[in-house]
Amino acid sequence: MTNPYTMSSDINPYQTSYNNLPQYNTYPGPSNRNTSSKSGPSTFGMMTLGALGGGAVGYFKNRYPVQKDGTVSDSFAKEVFEKNLKKNRSETAQKFFNQLNNVLKKIDKINSPEGLKKLLKENKEIIEEQCKGISVDTFLDGINSSNLKETQKSLKEVLEKNLDFEILKTKNAIKLGWNNDSKKFIKTPEFKDNKLFDVIKNTKNNIQWKKALKYGGITAGIMGALTIGYKFFTKN
Repeated sequence: MTNPYTMSSDINPYQTSYNNLPQYNTYPGPSNRNTSSKSGPSTFGMMTLGALGGGAVGYFKNRYPVQKDGTVSDSFAKEVFEKNLKKNRSETAQKFFNQLNNVLKKIDKINSPEGLKKLLKENKEIIEEQCKGISVDTFLDGINSSNLKETQKSLKEVLEKNLDFEILKTKNAIKLGWNNDSKKFIKTPEFKDNKLFDVIKNTKNNIQWKKALKYGGITAGIMGALTIGYKFFTKN
């Protein structure tokens, strides 16, 4: 008698043929992916372009040390002043301004009367210059905890104004030798300091390219950052 529950060995009722089911391409292959990130600009290339373009803009923007309205930049005047001081001024003048800068650098860090007295004694040219109506000893003896902050503030302001005045005098000298029509420095009879004139003329080209390279570096950084951002978003 034949068993009704006996199935042929070639047929499995629990097996489903997956070959007969419809096929769905759920995950696109590599050929369907966005490849725009691969074809985008390179970061290095964009930064190079930014540096060249920014440097060119910076150079042409700052190619003249004196602007049309007669303005001389603080940085140019400061560089001329420092070079002239080092090259042409006396050792006494150099020592004075070295001490002046040293006091300005440290004065804000002083937190005691003895600390301020010590700083001024180590830079005696500065304190001697400031004590014309009163002796140095009397001035130093009068510094105490109650007037320390006020003394520091007042002395700092005086020394900064000293430097500001030197920069102003240097700017006036720079304008004295500048010919706005020819856009260059011309030695005139009014400009009697030949050594200073040579410093001004030699400083001109150096500071042009310093500003240009700084401008180009900033532009390159921006271009590089934008390119990285572009690649990030196109990749995602």
